[in-house]
Amino acid sequence: MSDDSIPLVEIFVRAARSNKQAKGPSLIGQQWLMVLRALENRQLIRLQVTPTSLQNPPTNYKNLCPARYLPMAWVVSGQVNGQDASGMSISSAAHLESFMGKLGQANLNPDLDMKEVCKAEKVFGDLYKDFMHYVRNNVNQRLLSDLSSLDQYLASSPGPLLLGDQLSYVDCQLMPKLQHIRVAGRAYKQFDIPEHLCHLWAYISQMYQSDEFLFSCPFDRDMLMHYEEKDPFPKDIRPSLMGADFLHDIPVSVEQQTQPQHAAGDATA
Repeated sequence: MSDDSIPLVEIFVRAARSNKQAKGPSLIGQQWLMVLRALENRQLIRLQVTPTSLQNPPTNYKNLCPARYLPMAWVVSGQVNGQDASGMSISSAAHLESFMGKLGQANLNPDLDMKEVCKAEKVFGDLYKDFMHYVRNNVNQRLLSDLSSLDQYLASSPGPLLLGDQLSYVDCQLMPKLQHIRVAGRAYKQFDIPEHLCHLWAYISQMYQSDEFLFSCPFDRDMLMHYEEKDPFPKDIRPSLMGADFLHDIPVSVEQQTQPQHAAGDATA
C-alpha cells in the first residue's frame, strides 16, 4: 500500500486551557488518541491531531460537527479495504470500534476472545465513578475495592498488560483513568494508589513506557485546571502556576520489589 493510500485520520480533541495548541485533559479524548496512535505505530493510518477550542474551532471541524462535541475524527484521505474512505467520520466509541475492525484491528488485537475483553472492562467499569465519589464525599472504600480487584485481575494476566503482551483497546480505556486518579487524587486528598498493589503498579510502570500513553497524556496542570472548574482545590494547589509536565513516577518501594528478582537472575546467569 502506497503512503497516499494509507488513511490520513484527523482527530479533533479539546484544547488545553493553558495552551490552545496543546491537547487537553479529556478522558475520552486520551482514550481515542491512544487507539489512533497505536494504529499509526502499526502503519495502518497516518495521524493528524488538532487541538480544538469550541470558542474558535477550525473550519473542518465546524463543517463536520455542527453539534460541537469532542473528540471527533474523520478520514481526510486514503483507502480502507481497497475502497476510498475519504470523508468517513468517527464520532462515537461505536464508530471508533468499527474503524478498528475495518482495519483488521478489532480491540487493537483481533485474536482476543470477546468474553475476556468484556471481563476486563467489567473489572474497572466503576473505577472512575468511585474515584469521584471519594473526591466529593471523602469515602474511599469503593475506590480501594476497585483498585484491589484490578490488582487481582492483573495478577492472573498472561502478560504485563490487561490481556497479555500486546496493547489492546481496554488498556486505552483504563490507563487514562488511572492517570486521572493519581494526579487528581494527590491534589484533592494526598491520595495515591496503595503501594502494596504490586501487580497494578507493575502495569502502570509498563504503561508509562508506552509510546501510545506518552503521546496522548495531557500535562498535570491542564488536568487539574479541568477539575478545578467543578471541584475547587485546597488553597495551596494552584494549577495555573504549574509547569509543562506530567506525573509518571513510581514509588521507590515498588521499584525495590523487583530488585531482588533481578539480583537473583544475575546470580544464576
